[in-house]
Amino acid sequence: MRRIYSVLAAGSLVVALVAACGSDGDSIFAGEGGGDGGDDGSGNKPGFLPGDDGGGDPDAASPIAIEPADQTLTYVSGQPAPTQQFIARIVATGQQVPAAFTIDRGEIGAVGLGSGAFTASGAVGGQARVTATWNGTAASTSIRIKLKVVENGAAALPDAGADAGGAGGNGGVGGDGPGGAVGAATIAVLKGTPTADPDLSLLYPYDATVWPRGILAPLLMWRAGASYDAMLIEIKENNFTYEGTFAKNAPTFQNHPIPQLAWKQMLSSNEGEDVTVSLKFAKDGVAYGPVSVKWKIASAPLKGTVYYNSYGTKLAKNFPGAKPDGAMFGGATLAIRGGSTDPTLVAGGDGNATYCRVCHSVAANGSKLITQRDTGNKRLYSTYDLTSGAETPMTPEGGDRSNTNNYAWPAIYPDGTMFLGDSSPADGSHDTPNQLYQTVSGSAPVAATALPMNGWPAGFRAAFPAFSPDGKNLAFTMFAGAAGADQKTLGMMTFDKATNTFGPLTELHRPAAPNTALYAAFLPTNKGVVFHVETRYNTRDYGGTRSDRDTSDPPDADQGTRAELWWVNVPAAGGTPQAARLDKLNGTGYLPTGPNAHDKDDELNYEPTVNPVPSGGYAWVVFTSRRLYGNVATMNPFHSDPRYFDLTQDATTKKLWVAAIDLNAAPGTDPSHPAFYLPAQELLAGNSRGYWVVDPCKSDASECETGDECCGGFCRPNASGKLVCSNVVPACAQEFEKCTTSADCCNAPSFQCINGRCATPAPK
Repeated sequence: MRRIYSVLAAGSLVVALVAACGSDGDSIFAGEGGGDGGDDGSGNKPGFLPGDDGGGDPDAASPIAIEPADQTLTYVSGQPAPTQQFIARIVATGQQVPAAFTIDRGEIGAVGLGSGAFTASGAVGGQARVTATWNGTAASTSIRIKLKVVENGAAALPDAGADAGGAGGNGGVGGDGPGGAVGAATIAVLKGTPTADPDLSLLYPYDATVWPRGILAPLLMWRAGASYDAMLIEIKENNFTYEGTFAKNAPTFQNHPIPQLAWKQMLSSNEGEDVTVSLKFAKDGVAYGPVSVKWKIASAPLKGTVYYNSYGTKLAKNFPGAKPDGAMFGGATLAIRGGSTDPTLVAGGDGNATYCRVCHSVAANGSKLITQRDTGNKRLYSTYDLTSGAETPMTPEGGDRSNTNNYAWPAIYPDGTMFLGDSSPADGSHDTPNQLYQTVSGSAPVAATALPMNGWPAGFRAAFPAFSPDGKNLAFTMFAGAAGADQKTLGMMTFDKATNTFGPLTELHRPAAPNTALYAAFLPTNKGVVFHVETRYNTRDYGGTRSDRDTSDPPDADQGTRAELWWVNVPAAGGTPQAARLDKLNGTGYLPTGPNAHDKDDELNYEPTVNPVPSGGYAWVVFTSRRLYGNVATMNPFHSDPRYFDLTQDATTKKLWVAAIDLNAAPGTDPSHPAFYLPAQELLAGNSRGYWVVDPCKSDASECETGDECCGGFCRPNASGKLVCSNVVPACAQEFEKCTTSADCCNAPSFQCINGRCATPAPK
């Protein structure tokens, strides 16, 4: 989830006077014109020097043109950087003039301000716009760089410490790391005509995956009939090609990373076209393959942080008895933030079970987290301020699992100011009503203040509730106390925060018997709900995803909860909701199968939540899955408790996955795309229940990359050209910046106001 937006002070005199202004290929200002005549929010057109009125020159009104026009250059790694000389002439007379040259994407190359000499950077491929200004008139042309990278072997990746530190293994994704260089003869074999190997297939990543920008490079994993000696990785898109040859990286050669630099170049060079990735292998002078997939690249990076449960984490130690030697392990809440290769500890610590912090919910704005803390047969709760990390224990500090202070699995209001407790038996309580509370803060234990619940049906119990990103709707499983409440059906109400008033109870989806709809999560448009449909109950705990019985030694059952992810639209008044199974996300029809009960992995998907900020034309869903992670995590899907299974060498498959969902999809259709493994999570731990939220906002004048980071809503250049947070409303809002209507957004309708932020409504 690494952010790769970089600083660009568009329209400022400071930037206009440098030889090459711009950012990388994901400039947040590209959508405002990027040299195509759009307004940059300051009233200036890109490429024009503010205040240049020609000084009264008699030729001031004479149109100019840049020569040569619309050039394409190829940059091959290891060879000299290609160059191009640009000049400006008066159109009418052909006279060359001393224009000032600038470029809108400095990551592609630099152009001399006075000379017009362009030199490609070799960092990324793509198209930039070169602009010449002279005496109050301007002209622009394009320069396209096609980047070809050739690599033979790679340096070892920094191991994130799956064995020692509890992080995500090589490159944050596991596997055996990159292989070394191969000889010329082997390269010739790999580039020759391959022979088909009927046993060769790609296990991961999946065909048709949509990748966001800023994500760490994935691990390529395959199944083969023979142990190959070397491989060729080929990546092709319009402006970037890659050829990497590598020797086997382990005696059992079955996985290899895409080098991180090549991956970033691919992401930054993409303009919306398909990416083709092909693998070929060599053994005893014969080439085998290819196996190929096609991917899509979203036009923007993922935003925010994922907070999740980890059972077996090495970042906290509060339970004894982990196999094989009875060592301490931890139950804690961890976070994965952009750019990291390992998670951070958020809640929980070393000691005994009183330091366990797992079952949790998080406010969409990233301000508050509420978690359970276990003290034997009690269920106690704490609130965490995510800006400071401070914990506030919530009282009463007593009672057993039947107590009435029900703060478990709460629906936290998006701004973190209030929450609605769960009313299911998931936390061990019995007949506990839902209650709305004010969120607590401070260092001393404090009781949460109950708030009015106007319009709430008498006796109604809602299980696993969730607010919409705009706070105007609440979704849940209809557990008991109202007509149609059967512990299985998905329902919703409207909500008015100003009066704490709930609207009528309506039904969203009644699954076919005996299935159960659980874990509702709204899409960022507020017009759809993602949820899981439980197709097999584990006979053990309502809403639980574990096995029927895994607490004996050895365990006496391998069966457990099975579920699929679905979505349903939230119709306008009088409309009919239409639910659809997310087959492409679930993996229906294409997931690899294997031993250890991995014969139907498309029914091993649970507990979705959705990033409240859309990105690149997609909503992004994070969910728990027990599917095979290629050939790195292959254990029985329900073997995830370190007290009963040795997780020190083999990785449990209980992990977090991410998938893109098209915004504004037609009701009743499948708008999902194949999922990918979330990098940076601990490889040797069971991870689940990820909550995707934005980061706590920054005050004005703080450095920023995009407006969603700012309390004021906008991220704009200051006098020195540095991007900082601001509450000053610009002429129009960029992607991720605050808006009220779509008319507030730059380049509307390319950007639309979605959940109070300007966003791309569809993939570019």
